[in-house]
Amino acid sequence: MSQLAIYGGPKTINEDKVKAWPPIDKTDEKLVLDALYATSQARGPHNIAFEKEFCEYNGNKYALFTNSGTAALHMCLVGCGIGAGDHVLVTSYTWSSSATCILHHNAIPIFVDIDPDTFLIDASKIEASITPRTKAIIVVQLHGLCADMDAINAIAKKHNIYVIEDACQAHGAMYKGQKAGTMGDCAAFSLNQNKCLSSGEGGIFVTDNEDIFNGASKLWSFGETARPEQSRDYHAYALGWMYRNNEITAAFARAQLAKYPQYFKMLRANGNYLQDNLKGIKGLIQPYEPEECVHNWYNYNVRLDFDALGITEDKERFRDAV
Repeated sequence: MSQLAIYGGPKTINEDKVKAWPPIDKTDEKLVLDALYATSQARGPHNIAFEKEFCEYNGNKYALFTNSGTAALHMCLVGCGIGAGDHVLVTSYTWSSSATCILHHNAIPIFVDIDPDTFLIDASKIEASITPRTKAIIVVQLHGLCADMDAINAIAKKHNIYVIEDACQAHGAMYKGQKAGTMGDCAAFSLNQNKCLSSGEGGIFVTDNEDIFNGASKLWSFGETARPEQSRDYHAYALGWMYRNNEITAAFARAQLAKYPQYFKMLRANGNYLQDNLKGIKGLIQPYEPEECVHNWYNYNVRLDFDALGITEDKERFRDAV
């Protein structure tokens, strides 16, 4: 073409080809309207059903639907008994919530560098960061790819520390046949608008440990020992927040979860298409998917080899242009 679109030339892709996410159909309408016309839109049967259905899909024993992945991460910390002054290891490259959730309960984040091939925490650098005050490690399954969980769990077992999975971007991603969110002591998922599984806003906390579940539950609902669907005495037994979600959002989440296996196939196909068709482009470093992992391609991250391209100046400008 004579002129690039960025300078006013014709666009290669028409705007009407870019569709909103997530896809909405009659199944979403049916469940959302059912919740909308119920007698109460606070926590109720759709919340409870979504938690059960997510456990069945992902392979967890306990789940709580919450208002964000950030809230779910905070619940993980509290469920594991993390408190003031405790050290929690976390990757140095991640979304801010992976570290701020530690600060929420007055603990101290200790940052561990990444493996540049995967963008994930470098398991070989974890032990050097462990101190006598280290109580947990937050493993961020960033961009939809799982970290080296065998190595991480072995280190955690050796030092008797909790493993918390930040699986906010990793719905359906797998490591050696196990789904993200099933390989640590507890895990957090996000259902934010841009996630592979979305309910607009929302999150879900999961664990197989009843004690961790009960601890997280207190934080989730005002420090109470009973959930709203149980017999509440309205007494606060710990410092708690209001992290619950509502019926309309839960109904939307249920409809989307029912379609997620289909979405996952589409995500995998799209990622694999890029992997196949971007091969051989000079200076372009494609994402690395380890043999034992199944990426959900939440993000498709490429890097640039400036040396191969002969670029010595304005690297940031060139990167942004690409």
